[in-house]
Amino acid sequence: MPIVFPQPALRFVCISDTHNDNPTARIPAGDIFIHAGDMTDTGTLSELQNAFDWISALPHAVKIVVAGNHDLGLDPGHKDFDPKAVDLFTSAAAKATGIYYLYQEVRIVAQYITDDATLAAVRVYGNPKQPDFLNMPYAFTYPPYPSPESVAAWAQAPNRQDGINIWVMHSPPINRLDAINVPGGLTGCIAQYKRIAAARPLLCVFGHYHFSWGAERVRWKNDHDHEVSTTDILTLSEERKREQSLKLPETRFHLSFASITDNSLPSLEVGKETLFVNASWMTMKKRKVEERNFPLDISLRLP
Repeated sequence: MPIVFPQPALRFVCISDTHNDNPTARIPAGDIFIHAGDMTDTGTLSELQNAFDWISALPHAVKIVVAGNHDLGLDPGHKDFDPKAVDLFTSAAAKATGIYYLYQEVRIVAQYITDDATLAAVRVYGNPKQPDFLNMPYAFTYPPYPSPESVAAWAQAPNRQDGINIWVMHSPPINRLDAINVPGGLTGCIAQYKRIAAARPLLCVFGHYHFSWGAERVRWKNDHDHEVSTTDILTLSEERKREQSLKLPETRFHLSFASITDNSLPSLEVGKETLFVNASWMTMKKRKVEERNFPLDISLRLP
């Protein structure tokens, strides 16, 4: 049985693109931990075991994991696929620590008591699929939209009526924290964006484009399409702010993480607003520098 939280206000701790780092010392307490992929550099069983070890040891009651393009051993369609890697994240031992490894699926990961004392489910959709990236033999990739493969990768994604609270993937949707400072005109995925707009989760977590770590609150224009009426960037990476000379309101930074609380994020309106979070831990320079982005601590009130 899923764990039951005693209230609808939950803390989601989000991170992505740790690339063999162990960020445990900088991860805050919370209710639900989310890792949006690229736990490793090459996805060997040894690397994935190390990632599993630190994730499974976290105190968070629920731990949601989606793979990334570097996690080669987890991709059944990749030449470096290792079934033992999938077994690791789906084992009884993983489940006992609260790990939910998601692959193109919806799962109820927890329940909570609503304000009117009824029991409600925390429904999460996870999908590691993403567009080809830099013509490299990465995992979980498809030719960019409008290829048939890009549409097929998201064809079974949920819609509004499925009541998805949280949506986790590795790469960003188009125009949502998807800027990147490399040549080639890379952007987020249109196919992903269309399906997110159809489902309108409260929280959408991803990574992949390290340059655009941050959080953006989006209000959808109306009930029937995927147009956006307003956006509000709540925080953005120091790397991107420096390079693009951007100024934004101050985020509440702790020594080890960034916090988006009820003060900066009043309750989202269900079906009308989504908080997009790029939780990339690494900067674009990766291990060439000591600088890292912050884990994001999101206080969110579920309906």
